[in-house]
Amino acid sequence: MARNNNVNSETTPASIKTLLIAILSIVALADFGLGLNIVVLPLYAKSLGASIITIGLIIASFGLARIFINIPISIISKKLNSQYIHIGMLFILAGAIGYFLSTAYYQLFIFRFLEGFGSGIINTSLMIILTKRLHQNKKRAKILSRYMIARRLSMGSAPFLGAIIAYKFSDKTTFLLYAIVIAIGSIIAFYNRKLLTIANLNKLSDRNDSKLKKPEIKHALIPLRAKIKSLRFEKYSALLYNFNFMTLCFVTFSFFFSRIGSRRELVPLVGYSVMSLNKADIGLLVSISAIIGVTLTYYSDRVIRTMGIKKSIIASFAITVTGILSFIVFQNIVTFSLSIILLSAGGGFSGPAKNLYLMDSVDKNHYDEAIGVYRTLSDLGFILGPFATGAVFYYFNYLSAYSLIALIIILAAVLFGFFSKSFELNVKQ
Repeated sequence: MARNNNVNSETTPASIKTLLIAILSIVALADFGLGLNIVVLPLYAKSLGASIITIGLIIASFGLARIFINIPISIISKKLNSQYIHIGMLFILAGAIGYFLSTAYYQLFIFRFLEGFGSGIINTSLMIILTKRLHQNKKRAKILSRYMIARRLSMGSAPFLGAIIAYKFSDKTTFLLYAIVIAIGSIIAFYNRKLLTIANLNKLSDRNDSKLKKPEIKHALIPLRAKIKSLRFEKYSALLYNFNFMTLCFVTFSFFFSRIGSRRELVPLVGYSVMSLNKADIGLLVSISAIIGVTLTYYSDRVIRTMGIKKSIIASFAITVTGILSFIVFQNIVTFSLSIILLSAGGGFSGPAKNLYLMDSVDKNHYDEAIGVYRTLSDLGFILGPFATGAVFYYFNYLSAYSLIALIIILAAVLFGFFSKSFELNVKQ
């Protein structure tokens, strides 16, 4: 059977390498910038008079913004065959500048929301690009693991630097560095915007035209009401009846719930208030755990080939919950550190397994819609994680907050493990 030349020409190793270099040159700076604030932001909000619940809401506003943008971005991707990663970088830059200029904790809600809006644009766009490009690639697990290594290394190395700058100088100095890093990333994103747009043409469409012409783009935008009516919302609703896909969404939701609720809220607050650690110590712990996670991600494609996609996801959750339960039981500095390390190690162990499972559980012609729904449902963890753990911490104690995280992870692992389907790792030729 004859193959589509456009698809083949765009999925060669050389073209994928070029695409990854262009993407990583942008997203590594975005992740590094966001990582600078992991320890600093909640403690800065606390210094401005924010309560634990308020800090949780500030952190949660990041996820709220992502939920608002995920599906619209997937619709734009499908209709216009375009991505707007450079616009996402500008939103993050606005948030970074806002942090630097902020004088009251209520202002942080706005700037955190802008961060989340930009992050939603970038991450949804990148996931659509890579999913479409790699779904039939034999080395997709290895390529995605290397991609995740670069991202996690960027974000993982940043917390210690951000924390030590804040400790030695001030929180505002960290925010200034954040703004500079994102400004550089924005320039690179604008320079590469045409490459990323061309790279994400809808190769899987039945249409012969490889991209929309300028008059067609104008027609696609105006009138907006007519275009909204023409959208096939049944594709979105059908995904809600795909049980494998929905359990995957819950799995990723629980991962975000634990990572944001723990590492970005409980770890700084418990480390500072309960374990009597300073900002630099907390940042060092978070960065060390991230490096361990990166190391495991390097071998994750081998783990996935050996265990399979589903089993590697379940194993990663077992590692994560072991760390959290150890701290709940023993409540000392050693198990506090161990919980941070194992939370990161669990994510690194499975590597790109969740993305691979999405590729296999959804019809390839519906990737745009699936990714929009997947990121929206998963990003609920960004909202509920910090809000719920912050509220439980405030009204009860930090151990209750950790127990809530453990419960969510166990529930997701059991549901996914017992009721979801296993898919073969090999792709069709």
